[in-house]
Amino acid sequence: MTGPDEDDKPTVVLDLNALKKMKLKQEEDLANIATELEFNVIPEEIPESTIAKKSNFPIILFDFGSDMFQASNALFPDGFSYKIIKTLPELNECLKQKKFQIVVFNYDANPKAVNQLCAQIKAKMPTTKTMIIAKNISPEKAKAHAQTASGAAGYYQLPLNAEKIETEFLKIKTKA
Repeated sequence: MTGPDEDDKPTVVLDLNALKKMKLKQEEDLANIATELEFNVIPEEIPESTIAKKSNFPIILFDFGSDMFQASNALFPDGFSYKIIKTLPELNECLKQKKFQIVVFNYDANPKAVNQLCAQIKAKMPTTKTMIIAKNISPEKAKAHAQTASGAAGYYQLPLNAEKIETEFLKIKTKA
């Protein structure tokens, strides 16, 4: 009797060999996207029912390859259940939850890893949504990135602003 395929397991992995074997052109494209990122948050009206329900859904701040979330967690809005994690096993443990949650990635720390993880979460965990935070991305690049397999449910441009972050969280929640 054989076990389930690796792709059927509800976990995400980072295939370092695959990252190393990427074509030079792909690496250049990712590097160009990473340097040209500039997120613009366009305020949308959030229904009152969503605002009332904002608290108690988990926000996972994945500090892989950086300490940005640990250093700036006080700048995130109140009313959400935050968990800062740094390792893939911790992320996999959080992803076992079958309820709505948002995983926030610092794109600038490792664009290739973030793209790979976003694609796996998008494909394997329908109740988990992803959000990418970065220094720079044009609205066109964010829209284009969102249409890819590794596209996130939300995008946010640094610097951190609690009100704008809350708006993005609630937009993701209303789309879920």
